[in-house]
Amino acid sequence: KIKSAIGVFKREMIIGTERLQVHGIGNVAVHPYARSRGYMRELMTMAVQDMIENGADLSDLGGKRHRYAYFSYECASPSYRFDIGPSDLRHKLAALPARDITFREVKEGDALLSDVIALHDTRLCRMDRPAESFMDIVHSWTSKLFAILEDSRFLGYYIGGMGELTLCDNEDFDAVMRAYIEKSGRFTLKLAGWQTDFIRRAYRICDGCSLGNDQNYSIFHFKKVVSAFLALKAETGTLPDGSMSFTVNGVAGTEKFRVTVKNGMPTVEACEGDTDVTLEHLPAVAYFFGVISPERTLTPLANAWFPLPLFISGADHV
Repeated sequence: KIKSAIGVFKREMIIGTERLQVHGIGNVAVHPYARSRGYMRELMTMAVQDMIENGADLSDLGGKRHRYAYFSYECASPSYRFDIGPSDLRHKLAALPARDITFREVKEGDALLSDVIALHDTRLCRMDRPAESFMDIVHSWTSKLFAILEDSRFLGYYIGGMGELTLCDNEDFDAVMRAYIEKSGRFTLKLAGWQTDFIRRAYRICDGCSLGNDQNYSIFHFKKVVSAFLALKAETGTLPDGSMSFTVNGVAGTEKFRVTVKNGMPTVEACEGDTDVTLEHLPAVAYFFGVISPERTLTPLANAWFPLPLFISGADHV
């Protein structure tokens, strides 16, 4: 009989030319008659070790923070949430010229699916979604895929309730928001930290906003993951010049590396000897990728560089 089970789901994240191996944890389950026997702890410990041995760069899961902290996971991934509704249309969008923007569900075999996939593949940070499994991934959380159209012209797409909004031209953002409010009323728009243009546009029209961590993460290769997301942050924003060195006593081993930003361009290189900052695993996850990090507040330069815009779209959650 199966007493307990944990699923480990492998995905590949693409950030520019960098590819990260991301293993998601799901289906953490223990039979009701087998609870309190340590099965979940044993399987989670085995899963983390297996992921490290199989080359995972990081891992994500949803669930209680303290429950999964035992297994090296910490809350991270800045998520910007904007409350947008009819009052915002009246105050901020009413003067927009009227446009015939509609939202059409895209199903398997739809001619628009190729446009959606091509646009998805332009996102600066994304999971690799093979064309043959794209719709399965979209539907994995019972969500639907919608194309944004003006007459027959493809403007972009979103998943579920305006999740993963992606436009061919960001200048269409306000017009799309107006059309969606007229269709659906009030909604919450969730954006990743690297979507700085959308964040600026959403903040201008929203009724309210909040910033929080999106999921729990464990980082197995800090230098590699920090390097990838620091480059992404430099591409979508600004980084002050400076240099800091770090020792991270991670669950997969100790890493020493130096972060240097010169003329706004970051480099991350291995180093030796004493470093400016020493972090244990959980504080390190929060330091580099979490909205809140008590350790990070001690250094103004670190506060300017971090948190990094680690984020996984809802359709890619496990």
